[in-house]
Amino acid sequence: MTSSWRFVAHSEARRRALEFAKQAAAADCSVLIVGPTGAGKDILARDIHQHSRRSKHRLITVNCAALTQTLFESELFGHVRGAYTGATASKRGLAELAAGGSLFLDEIGELPMEAQAKLLRFLADGSFWPVGGSEERSADVRILAATNRDLAAGLDATFRADLFFRLSVFTIVVPPPSPDDLRTLARVLALEMSERYRAPLPAREVTAVGELASGGVYRGNVRELRNAVERYFLVRDPARTPEENWTAACGLDLLAQQLGPAPDAAAAPQLHLRGIEKLDDLLFLKCARETRSARELSRRINRSLPYVYSRLAKLGIKPKDLQCTESLERTSAKVRASLAPYRSSFLQLLKEA
Repeated sequence: MTSSWRFVAHSEARRRALEFAKQAAAADCSVLIVGPTGAGKDILARDIHQHSRRSKHRLITVNCAALTQTLFESELFGHVRGAYTGATASKRGLAELAAGGSLFLDEIGELPMEAQAKLLRFLADGSFWPVGGSEERSADVRILAATNRDLAAGLDATFRADLFFRLSVFTIVVPPPSPDDLRTLARVLALEMSERYRAPLPAREVTAVGELASGGVYRGNVRELRNAVERYFLVRDPARTPEENWTAACGLDLLAQQLGPAPDAAAAPQLHLRGIEKLDDLLFLKCARETRSARELSRRINRSLPYVYSRLAKLGIKPKDLQCTESLERTSAKVRASLAPYRSSFLQLLKEA
């Protein structure tokens, strides 16, 4: 059993989640982990398994979102030869393969209702029937489940209430990482990427990457942070400062966004939010025009210097351009032009206010 926990927790809410996880690891009940995409639910599930009495046995992950009812049943409980077209040999299910250990059901909220009924019976007594089989089998496994959905809000509509209450014996809510969490996570990821890309980083640069990353906004949480740190290594030039390399990495992300597909009708609900973000960009640029350096801008808006570097990069502005009024005005003009589609929405909002 490993003695360390990989789940990073600096904020009070994440420390509380970690404490609950430690309590859950000492027990042997089902655990439901709830939180936004990329918050680290899978890492916490692995930690719980590795610190439980089942750690000497396997932890097997099942992505419920990728399985239909029939496929889920076959994957989880196995099948016998000839059970369906293409079943040329008998196959043990993941439940049997995880016997003695844990089964992590990721994205449990996406499981079809019919498959939920099969899972419920297995949770009740550990027994199951392989697809096409004539003999009942059993497996002693612990169930860990995770979801980014509010299962309680859809009980018996999209998720069985009886299954929910069997899964949620111990519920842990995982919040998004705080800036302090991001700082530590970025350092860990920097060391990981350094080894993968065979590009050793001096300790001071690892620290700098953590500071720079902590000021960013990551809608995809840890997953998006991982992408940002990896981009840093893709564009890294040892002759440049960490700040310049981070700016280049953020600029690569901006380019990808600009080259992405145009929003369609299905994305309409997000347009108003994008308009607000662009309005915020315009206000940020106004402050930038009234300052002469990134440090001065940082003090003006009361945000960290790494945040300012990240924000400038997303707007395609280099720190040295803060002394170029013409360059800032050109960027401001582009942002103002991009706000045109949202003008009527903003005016309507002001009338309603």
